[in-house]
Amino acid sequence: MLSKFLVFAPFILAMIMPGCESCDSSMPLSPTSISAENKSPTANPISEAKETMGEILGNGQPTEAPKVINGVELMSIHGWWANIYPWDYIPEKSAVHPVSRLWTPYQKPSPFQMMEQCRQIKDFGGGAVVLEYSPNQNLDWHNYWLSNDFVNGCGSFFLLYEHINGTRFIPANDGPKDMNNPYNRKVFKDDIDFMFKNVIVPYQSRYITMNGRAVIYMWSSVQMTGDFASLLLEAKDKYPVFFIGSEGMLGLPKRPEDLERVKALDGFMEYSLGGPANYMKAVQDYRAGSYKWRQLLRNIEVETGKKHLLIPTFQAAYDDTKVPGRTNPAMYPRSLEEMEYHARLIKDAMGTVYDRVGPFVVYELPEGAAVIESQCTPETVNRRGRYTGCGLGRLEVLSKFFGRGAW
Repeated sequence: MLSKFLVFAPFILAMIMPGCESCDSSMPLSPTSISAENKSPTANPISEAKETMGEILGNGQPTEAPKVINGVELMSIHGWWANIYPWDYIPEKSAVHPVSRLWTPYQKPSPFQMMEQCRQIKDFGGGAVVLEYSPNQNLDWHNYWLSNDFVNGCGSFFLLYEHINGTRFIPANDGPKDMNNPYNRKVFKDDIDFMFKNVIVPYQSRYITMNGRAVIYMWSSVQMTGDFASLLLEAKDKYPVFFIGSEGMLGLPKRPEDLERVKALDGFMEYSLGGPANYMKAVQDYRAGSYKWRQLLRNIEVETGKKHLLIPTFQAAYDDTKVPGRTNPAMYPRSLEEMEYHARLIKDAMGTVYDRVGPFVVYELPEGAAVIESQCTPETVNRRGRYTGCGLGRLEVLSKFFGRGAW
């Protein structure tokens, strides 16, 4: 142990000696300068210190899963949650067009652009980010987030597990997955194992947890058919994970396997509220469905003693008419007042219908719901009877109702 320390002692001394404050000044986008400038104020300092020493001494991955993740507790986070993606921005397929500072056409956000996105999210009161993620190495999403240090500038984060898009499950299309299939069950276990060892543990000082369990979100858990419940329980028995699912807010589970899946999940939130062309109808349907879901979860708590989270979703619009093969109607509020009405309904219900955290929003592309700062083109500008909130309009609503200063 002493010899190992002596080998690294000059390196450690170089790190703490004065005079190197501007070592990275000639390379403002170097990993060192980005990390130093954007250390998350919400990171767990004990876990952060362990991560740093692990990098210096090369400890590698643990041989067995820890019982607790020393991350950032979900209920301590104030501000809305932004869902962000490792996708290319294709103007022809998007109803929202980000400003050039944040995204370049036909490319993924660069490290600089991702830092600017993080800055904007924070400036408008965002409290955490949810990273669209797939363990499928053929997609190379892991390496993209790795190259961005898992958006260190955004601070606290958790993963949105893309079990449908680019999946290794069978069938490979976007439809339901039979979780009675032994192959699919193995894929799920392998995916959780990969996320745990390669993201959750290495980045646990910033990873969001619920009572020491790492949060993982599945945007369409309702499509995991068959006996998915036992698989969720197996994963939670092996790893300290907390599964949030999206089960569809407009209907309640009816089949026994669906109800068991709901019981095995730990929380719920919707990814989007698309469907009807009328924004106010979508808002009212979501409100009514939320009340029904809260009552169901209360009944489950009485039966099992287990409390589930119900996290709100704020929808600025829905427009996937640019995406080939889609037939959904475009849905926009008619005015700023309608958008604010939706936000006010959510905020008034937090602490009763919804838990007092969030809401969850889509920050990026392509389905027209993005709250990212956007260009006001002739096609996207606000007009009579259709409020797009182009520019900063959507972000200003979020800041007003759900920003950190609004609590």
